[in-house]
Amino acid sequence: MKKKIAFLLAIAMLTVSLAACGSEKKENDKSNLNSNISSSAGDVSEDTSSSSSTPDKSDGATSSTPITDDNIANTPAQSTETTQPEQNQTAQQPTTKPQEKPVTPPANNNNNNTQTKPQQPSNPAPQPTPETPAKSPAVSDIAAAIDKALGVDANFMSFTADDVALNYGIGSSSMAEFVGKMPMMSVKATEYLVVKAADGQVDAVKNGMIKRQADLDAQWKQYLPEQYELVKNYKLVANGNYVLFVIGDNADGAVETFNSMTK
Repeated sequence: MKKKIAFLLAIAMLTVSLAACGSEKKENDKSNLNSNISSSAGDVSEDTSSSSSTPDKSDGATSSTPITDDNIANTPAQSTETTQPEQNQTAQQPTTKPQEKPVTPPANNNNNNTQTKPQQPSNPAPQPTPETPAKSPAVSDIAAAIDKALGVDANFMSFTADDVALNYGIGSSSMAEFVGKMPMMSVKATEYLVVKAADGQVDAVKNGMIKRQADLDAQWKQYLPEQYELVKNYKLVANGNYVLFVIGDNADGAVETFNSMTK
């Protein structure tokens, strides 16, 4: 009877171990189990027939440890589930990112991107102002215009070179041209002298005219006060080589005429 129990326990343990195998070997395991069961059944029949005459002996194929209900209860049940490798496990992503190639910015095309500024026209060099040619009127023309300004008439006499040398102290060498007039009668102080001085002789001519004014001042100071006022308000003007000495009621008008013709 004990052998039967041991046999059944062996079958139970075998069944548990077969259940732990994968589904791929179930068919083969079932056929092996059937063959084992049939062979075991034959052994059981042989054992039952001989058990009446032969005393119990330990079978070398069975476990030396007696199989009891407590041993069966303490035997841990083996898991029937098998761990299968995950076939669909996603491939491990590389943790190191590939180095990104540095992006080289496109070279700036200065010819296309840079706006060409219109070239500022250079300031032209200032052209030298042409010198206005100095006026060179004839002294006789100037004298004719002054005659009109002063109201000179036939009662005036013209100066000779000797008169100029005597009254003004200006020699002929200091004058290129000259015209001078004074009244025939010594009742008026009106007088003028226009000289175009020789080169470098302007000062000599002006000094002679200043000498003449000093003489007239001494003459008219004690004579006619009205004419003396004209002497004191004499005019002496020089433009280039042209020099004018004038005494008269309209001395300012004579100066304006002289300047307009010689400047």
